[in-house]
Amino acid sequence: MRDRHLAITNSTLSTLIAELGTECLKVQALVNQLQLPSLTANQQAEILAELLAAAVHLHNHCDEDFQMLITEEMENLPDD
Repeated sequence: MRDRHLAITNSTLSTLIAELGTECLKVQALVNQLQLPSLTANQQAEILAELLAAAVHLHNHCDEDFQMLITEEMENLPDD
């Protein structure tokens, strides 16, 4: 996702959105792993631990500052 251009004028927001996309892909991969048949308890525990860490990261990543950057970007969009 980092290699693709985002139509965002604020460079900080653009970076944060790219990081968010990467983390979401990681979460999707972990969910897919949980759907695999015949996982051992240890494998499940490892996947769930990684999922917990990703969820905490996403929660922290999507804080009020991030939300404000999105709001500011929206307010700066031209009226069509």
